[in-house]
Amino acid sequence: MPILAKLLDNLPEISQSRLVASGFGVWLAWRGDLNNTVTNTLQEYGALCVAKDTDQGLWYCNTTEVFRAIARLQVWARVNPMPVFCQIVPLTFLVGYDLSHSVSLSVELDRQKVASPTAFEVVVHPKLKDEVHTVHGLTTESAGPMEGLANVEWLRLVADQGLDYESTRRWYFIIKPLGKMSDKESILGWRDFSADIIEVLQRLGLKYISDIKEGAILLPLDNFRLLWTFCTEMMNLIRRNKEAADKKYWPVVMVATPQANLPFSSDLPRKVGLDWNRMTPDFPHVRFMDGFLLNPWFRMNEARFGTSQINLDSWCTLALRDGEEGMDYGTLQVPMPNALAGAEGAVECFYCGLKNHPPSQCPSKRLSAPQPQIWHLLAKTNLDDLASGFAGLDSEISEGNFRADIQRVMEERKDAKSLTARAVFEINASVQLRTLKLVWRSRNKEWDDGFKQLAPQEGEYIWEALEALEQGQMEDAERLLKEAQAKYPRSYQPQSLWGYWYLEQGDLSQAMFHWQEAERMSYTPLQQATMAMLQARLMEVEGNLKDAVNTYKRVNTVAPTWVQPVYRQAVCMVKMGFTGQAMDILFDLISRDPNIFNRILLDPELERGRVQLMGALWEKWNQAETTAEDIREEVNSLTEDIAKRFDEGHPYFETANEELDRLKNLSLTSNYVAYQQMLKGTERFQTALSAEVKREVKRINANIEYLSDRLREIQREAAWFPFPRLLLEFNREFNFCVDKINWIRTQHLNDADNFRKSLKFVDEIEEHIHSLQGRLVTLRIVRDSTLFTLMLGRNFIWLELVGLGLLLVGLPALIYFTKDIQGNYILDMIKDANQRWEISKGLVIILSILCLAVASVKSALSFDRRKRELFEQIDDEIRKASRRR
Repeated sequence: MPILAKLLDNLPEISQSRLVASGFGVWLAWRGDLNNTVTNTLQEYGALCVAKDTDQGLWYCNTTEVFRAIARLQVWARVNPMPVFCQIVPLTFLVGYDLSHSVSLSVELDRQKVASPTAFEVVVHPKLKDEVHTVHGLTTESAGPMEGLANVEWLRLVADQGLDYESTRRWYFIIKPLGKMSDKESILGWRDFSADIIEVLQRLGLKYISDIKEGAILLPLDNFRLLWTFCTEMMNLIRRNKEAADKKYWPVVMVATPQANLPFSSDLPRKVGLDWNRMTPDFPHVRFMDGFLLNPWFRMNEARFGTSQINLDSWCTLALRDGEEGMDYGTLQVPMPNALAGAEGAVECFYCGLKNHPPSQCPSKRLSAPQPQIWHLLAKTNLDDLASGFAGLDSEISEGNFRADIQRVMEERKDAKSLTARAVFEINASVQLRTLKLVWRSRNKEWDDGFKQLAPQEGEYIWEALEALEQGQMEDAERLLKEAQAKYPRSYQPQSLWGYWYLEQGDLSQAMFHWQEAERMSYTPLQQATMAMLQARLMEVEGNLKDAVNTYKRVNTVAPTWVQPVYRQAVCMVKMGFTGQAMDILFDLISRDPNIFNRILLDPELERGRVQLMGALWEKWNQAETTAEDIREEVNSLTEDIAKRFDEGHPYFETANEELDRLKNLSLTSNYVAYQQMLKGTERFQTALSAEVKREVKRINANIEYLSDRLREIQREAAWFPFPRLLLEFNREFNFCVDKINWIRTQHLNDADNFRKSLKFVDEIEEHIHSLQGRLVTLRIVRDSTLFTLMLGRNFIWLELVGLGLLLVGLPALIYFTKDIQGNYILDMIKDANQRWEISKGLVIILSILCLAVASVKSALSFDRRKRELFEQIDDEIRKASRRR
């Protein structure tokens, strides 16, 4: 059994409605499969299917055409019976800020149910009786109580069988080229592209009017299917001509307006009542209700992103759906507040570009200095917060008290509303009086760092005149300016301020003259660029967009690093309708300065191309979000890599983690600028990490070479130790160092684990070598003592042997040759047999002492030479052994 509540439960919940419209709801319940004639008829008559199930569906229509549609189906069902129950009730249509839609029913109607129908049956809510009778040929009669339906006096629809109830929904489709038809470029571009459009019209068999003077093509579309077909053909034609190098393309504005009582004539574009200069090119403009009906085949966007209450007769634009379903396309939802959008046909303020106040009343005049830090603050704001804060300005600003309200919001400095409001007035800060103050005081010649060195305020009258102009005291400003000009006739300062004075007086030609004079008198590129910038801005405000673009280009040649003149070129192109070409410039600027992304989101002067820009920026946003996800994973992996590579005590560990924490905080901010900062920051960090790793690897290798040399020296010193069995602990430490050095030399040190182990092993090797060198002192003492003792013993033995030999020979010889000598005490003692042994022992002792003394002196004198010879011998043996290996 069909139950209406099941359909309503599946509808999206609209927490905050962008649009609320009353109309008519059609609840259909059927048995089996629903005949396609029913859905096609409802669509043709302007009924939108909001919910559908296997045996029931709910449609919404905002006009009485729904009664014609049901009547036509009722007549058709008499010939072609079908089991369909139809109920027509009052219904409220709800649209969210993301253009999702839902409906709302009264409490008494939303819990209805009905048995499966057996025939075509139509009941109408009693509140709709008067609306039914407005349609010729339709009447109602009482239906009596009906089971499962709400307890009201239901009516049956009675249709005159002699009428066909044809739909009155018809459209005029208007195509107008951009540019003036008096321009040669516009004439040639439109001539080639219009030929392709006429070819499509002839292929579809459509009649049309081609207005040669205005360059417009007008054609009637008599049904919804034809509207869908022609919109599709035009969008495909534009796409093909844009992509094909051999095809001619020219931007056009397209509108499908209901015919109503409008005559089909060449003056139709003027009678429609649209501001063609503010409409987005290359996208068909239709009413909101028609946009919802075409939504299955097209993406719809508001023609103007305002936050005022819109209705189903407001305009929207259509774009082809590429692929499906929501992944290959999208649009950024940053609504432009109605308080900033301005009225139709209003003149832009020179200072800020808004259309709701003259230059003399601009809130920017109360700002004392440029605030470039605003863009850094915006970069730290989530996109959703930025969008809601921007849209929320409408609740803070009243139309009649704009200046005071916006000033109050900007001074609060607490939330996204204040931040976005200040950013709007910062977009054109370069042409405002607060920048002129800095230009007067700047000591630099170029725009790069132009305001970092400022001179004190110099000159009489001129600063007082500027202050008077800011406060709106025009007479005092004029008097002071005349005095300043009389005192400084060749200075550019009075001339530049005269331009602002005449601007606020409304004399734009005099303002242009004085700014031209100021440029002529300027003597630095910074001053010349500023004065030329003011001239270009004035041309832009006057509507001379082509001349403005050329002047902005001239400014760019004077100050090639200044982003603002390039940005203004793109804005002028958007105002002319050439949004596609402007996007190329804007994307290039975004690559140079990501803050341009946020500037585009908030710039009210880009209103004409906002639909295209929001779609194009969505692609960059989607790409940035995807990249940001990868970068988040990369940052996490880098954090793990740092923890693996470096100990907490390493000098780079703390520095690296501080930078990674900053990158992680950037990843938490849903903002394009933050994403780009995170991307570039990650790239810089990876470069720095690679450089740090290379330095550490180089240091490790250098340390290993140094430690190897020290080990070789220790090995050389310890090789002569005479008691190797006593070197167990020494050898254990030595072998540890050798093993670790060999391991480090054979590993790939760029690997995180190997890198960290190598750093650890280098420290351990140094500790062990220090310990070995401490042990080596003892080894040297023992070794050198042993060597000296051996040398001393050898020398002593040889000397002792020689001495004993000489004594053995000399003493008998002395006795023999002195046997005849008498009376000598010493000889007598020697010859005395009883004293001879004692004398011999004494002589041996004296000889031994003398030998020992001589041996000690000889060993001491030859010790270093002998030790060096032995070490060289060991080195030769080691080298020979190495060659054999």
